[in-house]
Amino acid sequence: MSLIPLFPLNMALFPGVTLPLRIFEQRYLRLVTESLKTDTGFGVVLIRSGREVGQADVWPLGLYARIVDWSQGEEGLLHIDVAGDSRFRVLDTFREDDGLLMAEVEWLPDEESHPVPESCDGLLAVLNELKQHAASLALKFAPVESAEALSWQLAQLLPLEDAARVELLASHDPLERLASIAANLDRWARE
Repeated sequence: MSLIPLFPLNMALFPGVTLPLRIFEQRYLRLVTESLKTDTGFGVVLIRSGREVGQADVWPLGLYARIVDWSQGEEGLLHIDVAGDSRFRVLDTFREDDGLLMAEVEWLPDEESHPVPESCDGLLAVLNELKQHAASLALKFAPVESAEALSWQLAQLLPLEDAARVELLASHDPLERLASIAANLDRWARE
């Protein structure tokens, strides 16, 4: 178990995806400063209720993220890019004096790597189409060289309910995750 700071968002982050964030709240400026000084990351968690600014309740699964780039923006905003890394389960949370949410977490096991199955050509085509439509999100993706990367990138870009995102994040088998995505693709497209 580990104690890590959390960064609640209205958007899930999955392994192998790089997400841009704009930082302006004091608690998150402190979090980023400490992360850069100590070369550590923090947990990105999906908001269950509440808002990004202020207080939020979060889903019990998240992703450890590391800062891979940063710059000072206009009007004192800090711009960072974070890359999703290891999954964790939130065991307990508390707030520090400045409102920063801290969590005791349990790390989920790393996945076994699998090549992209030939049966997933259709899912690769869906992913490529989603990437074209999502260019405005400024997300960055590593090349799809494994079943894990394909499943995580689809999970990031598909228009899913939060509960479905958390369920995919909890999955320990990329081939099962891809099968679930394929089986639910039509239903998710209609929603």
